[in-house]
Amino acid sequence: MAVVVVAVAVAGCGGGTDGASSSAGDPSAAESTTTAPPTPAELAAEVEARGPWAVGVRTVEVIGARDRVLPVEVWYPVEPDAAAAAEPATYSFPGLEVPTIDAVVGAPPAPGPFPLVVYSHGSGGLRYVSGFLTEHLASHGYVVVAPDHVGNTALDEFTGTDEPQFQVAEDRPADVAAVVTAATSGAVGFEDLSPSVDAERVSVTGHSFGGFTALAAGSANSSGAAFEGLDAIVALAPYSETLPDELLRSVDTPTLLVSGTADITTPVDPNTERPWTLASASPIIRADLRAAGHQSFTDVCTYQELARARTDVAPAIAGAIDTYAEQGCAPDLLPIDRAHQLTRRLVTAFLASQLRGETRFDVLLDPSTGADPDLAVLQARR
Repeated sequence: MAVVVVAVAVAGCGGGTDGASSSAGDPSAAESTTTAPPTPAELAAEVEARGPWAVGVRTVEVIGARDRVLPVEVWYPVEPDAAAAAEPATYSFPGLEVPTIDAVVGAPPAPGPFPLVVYSHGSGGLRYVSGFLTEHLASHGYVVVAPDHVGNTALDEFTGTDEPQFQVAEDRPADVAAVVTAATSGAVGFEDLSPSVDAERVSVTGHSFGGFTALAAGSANSSGAAFEGLDAIVALAPYSETLPDELLRSVDTPTLLVSGTADITTPVDPNTERPWTLASASPIIRADLRAAGHQSFTDVCTYQELARARTDVAPAIAGAIDTYAEQGCAPDLLPIDRAHQLTRRLVTAFLASQLRGETRFDVLLDPSTGADPDLAVLQARR
């Protein structure tokens, strides 16, 4: 997949069986061997559950925009037998060792080929803070790569090394392009993994400013970054206020927008309304989670629980986690496990459809068949 980048000039943030002759012409026999198609509830359970692959994880480095060295987390499918003896992984959040759900280190990648999903974190985030989703996607047969956008991470906020927003907006799409190139070309850290990556099936996924990044990546002709052959965009609680109308109109890559109605950081209006109204993508799916907040799409509640259970976490770090948690873990918000369940359902179904052609999951994204009490809005335009 060729990747072309230009700067973002934007400020701001059955088999079947062979029929036996004895049953020929017998309607009851035919009826007894016919399998009913799965219901939407059964399909939802399939994509919400952990997939058939074990999950490997590693950290590599990629040179991003302006020659910045970007730590990149990579999750990838592993044969279950190969993972059995591997070591459980952890994420090194400042002051905390955060256990993964079930990812392991050192296991060899399954042969694939697997579609590639880039995950772009939000402003002040980190590459692994949505492990509930990134690990899940790897278990369903995707290679997932997530860069730290250096200059716009939690570490930068803690150390005062954060970059101005106009620079962040310019760097992020170029960072994503660099990661795609590395993952598909056998760069250092990807030597054994690139053969398992299908460079012709690529999605960019992001949360908050990462949603901004994904939308910029999917623009067809704009001042953003155009990825030739990009197959899908997923924007979670996206920030889009400063993306120009003309850029959003040029977004013609199939797009999924997932937001929370209680988000006060990137409110649905205008941040979801604008890309939903302006983008030329087909299909474009919009799902607003009832009473979900901005951090309902991260693992912030896990981080808060871990920090509160320890006495050696620096007060500044514990305080920052508590502040973020107000928009994900507060009692008046949609319970975080439910928000994660719905997000896994929507994103896994959408990527299965767009990157694998598994259209049976489209019923979960269709307003007439995918309704859910915790989806305040489910809309589709094709």
